[in-house]
Amino acid sequence: MRIKLNDAQVAALKAFLEASEDAEQLSAREYVVDLYDIERPISLDMVFVKGGIGVDGAAELKYDAEQDGWYMGERLDDADAVLDALAQAGAIER
Repeated sequence: MRIKLNDAQVAALKAFLEASEDAEQLSAREYVVDLYDIERPISLDMVFVKGGIGVDGAAELKYDAEQDGWYMGERLDDADAVLDALAQAGAIER
């Protein structure tokens, strides 16, 4: 899915990803980030494109207390849910 972001949101998201220990830069424009500290934790694989981001993959993160670890839950196909998650994490202003 493609998500439109303005220039300020792109800059804020890049700064957030560069500062996050839960983000990994895969290439000059591609990042993977796990957002654990929000109401509905998610994992994102995103690429910066002109005018925003392309989300190659997004899924809920579920915690298994017995295994003491996180695992992928349902796939997310809703751009608003991704934007809400990024806003909750403090990565962008909505």
